[in-house]
Amino acid sequence: MIINTNAIVLKTFSYGETSLISRCFTKDKGKISFIIKGAKSKKNLISPYFQPLSYINIIYTENGKRELQIVSKVSFIQIWTQIPLSLRKMSLSQSILEISDFTLEKNDPYIDLFNILVKTFQSFESGDIDENILFWNYECKILSEMGFMINIEDNYDSELISLKKNDKIFNTIQQLINGNILDIDLDTISLDNKKKISKFLYQKLCSCFEGFERLKSFKVIKDIFLVNKMGF
Repeated sequence: MIINTNAIVLKTFSYGETSLISRCFTKDKGKISFIIKGAKSKKNLISPYFQPLSYINIIYTENGKRELQIVSKVSFIQIWTQIPLSLRKMSLSQSILEISDFTLEKNDPYIDLFNILVKTFQSFESGDIDENILFWNYECKILSEMGFMINIEDNYDSELISLKKNDKIFNTIQQLINGNILDIDLDTISLDNKKKISKFLYQKLCSCFEGFERLKSFKVIKDIFLVNKMGF
């Protein structure tokens, strides 16, 4: 079957002496791995499309017996020009890619989550919404799409109970869960409260996904943004 789908490149690495393997989050088929044969050749014109974070359209012939699909045609949908200019945006984007790669199951489509991922990067690109809010929002969406939606009324969650004592934190988390991110005014949230929100969501991810604490990107974010007092 010929598949024509949009995708975000999650991770690409070498395979053998001449090829690359690229894991992509596709809109219609979920997480799919592709092999790009001869990608390291100077004459190869496909490999630039498979840099992590690329937003592309892929055409391939699906073979259910193969772990690695072969690309027939690929093209850019949107090229990010502003994200690479910002260390903050690049670091958060790489973390989002790592989160997605770690949590997504192979060949299991999450169309709503894919659309949110694309909108997140488009907002990073345009700068119309603060990156902290976008990052928190994507963490919440990962949890809900994977069946771990935060229950704001849970009276057995000790972390959530402690946060309920702080109206600003509790209201922000409630807005994130409800998807009302445009109503969040980050300027009114103190640095300490930003850290508590980030810690709460991170601990939720760690409790829901075994081994999540091993992801390297969160350490990088903390090293960069805590030094600059940005709340991670």
